[in-house]
Amino acid sequence: MDSSSRQAVIEALENATSQDPACMARADESLRTWETKPQFHAVLFSIFADRTQSMPARLMAIITFKNGIDKYWRKAPLHAIKLDEKELIRPQLLSMLDEDAPQIAVQYCVAISRIARWDFPLVWPAFAEELASHVRSIAHDLDSSIGGSIDDQCRRCFTMEHNALYMLHLFVKKLCERTLARERQALRSNAPMLFSVVAPIYAQRIAQFNEALHAGDSARSQELLKSIRFCIKALRRLFVHGFGDFETADALVHEFYMATVGHQAAFYELFSGLPPESREADGCRILRKIILLYGKMHLEFQKLRAVRFITTPAVLPMLRWYWQHIQGEAAKLTAVPLGLSDDVDAPPLVLERLVIQGLELYRNVAKNMFYLADDGGQIDEDVQRCRLVIDGEILTPPFVAQMSETLMCHYIPLKASDIEMWQDDPEAWITSEDLDHWEFDVRRSAERLFKDLVNQHRDLIVPELVRALQQTNLDAVSFRHDGLYAALGLCANELYDHIDFCRWLRQHPPADWPMSVARWRIAWLVGKWVAVKFPTDERAHAYAALLEYARPGEPLVLRMEAIASLLCCVDDWDFDATQFVPFLQLSIERITGMLGSVSQAELRMRMVNYLSAIVSRIQREIAPFAESIVQLIPQLWASAANENLYQTAVLSLVTKLVVALGAHSAALQLFVAPLIQHSIDLDDPAHVYLIVDGIDLWLALVRNAPAMDPSLMSLLRHIPRLLQSSTETLKSVLKVVEGYALLCGADMMRSCGPAIVGALHELVSDPNMNVRAIAAGYNALNVIVQCVPTELAGPALIESNMMWTPFTRIVDKRDAAMVMIHHAGFMSRIAVHHSQLFMEFLASQDAHLASTFTEHWVETYDDLGQVAHRRLHTLGLAVAIATTNDGILKALPLMVPLWNDVLSSTDSSQLYFSDHGDDYASDDYSDAVVPESERRRKLLSSDPAHKFDMKSALSQSMAECERLNGAERFQAIVAQVSPEDLEDLKRRLLLD
Repeated sequence: MDSSSRQAVIEALENATSQDPACMARADESLRTWETKPQFHAVLFSIFADRTQSMPARLMAIITFKNGIDKYWRKAPLHAIKLDEKELIRPQLLSMLDEDAPQIAVQYCVAISRIARWDFPLVWPAFAEELASHVRSIAHDLDSSIGGSIDDQCRRCFTMEHNALYMLHLFVKKLCERTLARERQALRSNAPMLFSVVAPIYAQRIAQFNEALHAGDSARSQELLKSIRFCIKALRRLFVHGFGDFETADALVHEFYMATVGHQAAFYELFSGLPPESREADGCRILRKIILLYGKMHLEFQKLRAVRFITTPAVLPMLRWYWQHIQGEAAKLTAVPLGLSDDVDAPPLVLERLVIQGLELYRNVAKNMFYLADDGGQIDEDVQRCRLVIDGEILTPPFVAQMSETLMCHYIPLKASDIEMWQDDPEAWITSEDLDHWEFDVRRSAERLFKDLVNQHRDLIVPELVRALQQTNLDAVSFRHDGLYAALGLCANELYDHIDFCRWLRQHPPADWPMSVARWRIAWLVGKWVAVKFPTDERAHAYAALLEYARPGEPLVLRMEAIASLLCCVDDWDFDATQFVPFLQLSIERITGMLGSVSQAELRMRMVNYLSAIVSRIQREIAPFAESIVQLIPQLWASAANENLYQTAVLSLVTKLVVALGAHSAALQLFVAPLIQHSIDLDDPAHVYLIVDGIDLWLALVRNAPAMDPSLMSLLRHIPRLLQSSTETLKSVLKVVEGYALLCGADMMRSCGPAIVGALHELVSDPNMNVRAIAAGYNALNVIVQCVPTELAGPALIESNMMWTPFTRIVDKRDAAMVMIHHAGFMSRIAVHHSQLFMEFLASQDAHLASTFTEHWVETYDDLGQVAHRRLHTLGLAVAIATTNDGILKALPLMVPLWNDVLSSTDSSQLYFSDHGDDYASDDYSDAVVPESERRRKLLSSDPAHKFDMKSALSQSMAECERLNGAERFQAIVAQVSPEDLEDLKRRLLLD
């Protein structure tokens, strides 16, 4: 691009930041057009480097340059940046480290790191050394100018150092993300050099920060804090990822990690001494990030180098410091008694994320696979070393007892702030409780640690928990009480042999718990224990207690927790529906009452799901209460407008209700059909979310319908489009087609028969369709053939070429054997059920085609495995010989052995073989009688492939063949058969 083009690029970059949408769109289009032109990215970098240009133009230039690096810097992409352009750009890349505009500097550093990602170490092997040289030189210049107050030169050196260290951090981060062995080796070969450059700078900046802090130089302190932060960001990754063997690492590495423990404590002491209102200032924000960066380094070191972490001398003082901090903050969490927080605010934690980091560090020590010895196996030397340190110096019995006591009394109980939120925004609190964001919540993180601590030290902690529970006074509710009950639920798997929870629950009825906090905890406990140890004969007491807690007038969070625990009981493996029936009406009332008490769509959807679960588990017992649920559906559907996930929950509820009611669901057809219509309408964008649940509801309605209804018939018109466009719903749509055919095939054929058969023909004839889809399509066609009379089925089959396609596929014999058997099976089904139509079709074919078809049709017999399929196949062949077509009759010698085989494979030629599994029975109600299952059993019992006497059918076909061809010609045809096969057939048919 020449100078005139450069000016056009500058104008486009400036217009790209315009407030005029039209001007901005034209500029974006121009930049997209130029991005594939030679020298465009070199021009962009030159514009960015030209400080005479406007700030918006320079920012847009470096952003566009950065995006172009992602697209075109590699060799592989189309329109990749040419080598000569790269050679022009590369020498200039490290020349802009003095960029003082923060937004531009960030984009510049990111762009360079992305180039290094592709070029290092193969194309630009010296990048790491060049960048390290710049960092070292800039640090030296800064040390020379930092003595006095911050002048322009000192400020420029700080800017350059921040940019260089940030670029180095991004470069190291990219190296650490690589997984190929060559790239990992590049990191480890350069890590010592990079570490030796940055670690001294870090130590020097720490010393200078202490001097500036004592001198009261806040401006210099802020700049030094930024340098320290960038140093730690680079060093923590180099420390964790850059050294393969810490034992042989340079002493500088070990000294750095030892020093970080004291530095973190010093920075925290400085931060905690600030007034709470000052901790959100910009300078304090950097200080907070530095403190947390140390914690990230410890956690990452522990995760990736677990054995080395435990055996490092600096870890013990670091863990002790974290525990001192955890203990020091514990009292703040319980400073305000439960229920007395209306006028008193609890003091905030100094740094909550730091507490979470400490809890997670101890959790990884308490339960880590690298520190556990295999039972009965040989103990690894590293594991033995770790266990000695952990059991002897970290998790000693007194310390474990102290930790469990601290967690139980201060960290895992509900806080006064939780109770405030119960009153101010209960729905938000309920939603947040379901999110397992332990990394952002102290209580959740403490619960994880407590569970693992009990799991690993149950002999020490469990007896204390049992003793404390026995001494509990219900007249007072405190954090210790709530923590004890929380421990009882969290560790149910460890306590079930020591505590009879059901007995304890009986001894403390709902009336004994005066405060809503305690009642909420008891409801929560039931949900935790029901899956662990809760005998079925004790469930009635739990149902009554939970429904009492869920009554109107109680706090919303208590009602929600009681209903959630009730669902845990209902959804348990040992659930007894008959035992729950006396509580069913009250349960439905409590849940429906909650629907009117919550406003969030997520919580309303949860209530609908609870109803669905109860309907699913209660089965037919829901019938007397179905009307009250049905009356809710219109209101629920209206409230779910534009809430697609909520609508799917409503559809799922209606589906389970339809299946539970069985044949009695006919009363819902008129009501449910519009819901299905909305869900499966492919012209409605919402169908993307609703179609699966809508088709499931449709299928359930058809399966359980006792007779065809006009509302069901109105949905038929959607089937052809669904068959043509369906992917994951194809199987369900085909089952819907079969359900309609079984329900009233004649009405279906009169309404949309040709369109449905045509869509099925497209499905089974599609060469790109997989075998299972073709098999499912032929299953639907077979049901239609069996259920629809010839006068209705014949025209649709002929018009759609449904008979011609399998005929030609069998003639060509190009499809796989698994597909051929479905083509042949369909033709056999046509021959057996619509013999006149089949014979007319064969008579219209050329003798040579008919001969080839018959030979290949016969050959598919060997690929059939089920006896029922073989019977159908041989019956079809028997029908085919009632003709004068020489092409068919000359295959008689091939047919006779098959007839002999079928007649000899069973003790009786009239045995019933089912070739369809009863997959139409509901998946959720195995003991329920689905009307469609009865229709299918009736269809199968009347299927000629099972009902006909093979001997009689073959005798009639042979007699008809003799009548059509005359005795003399018939004898000539029969003479072609092997004498042994013919004699065997006569003997089996009792022919003379």
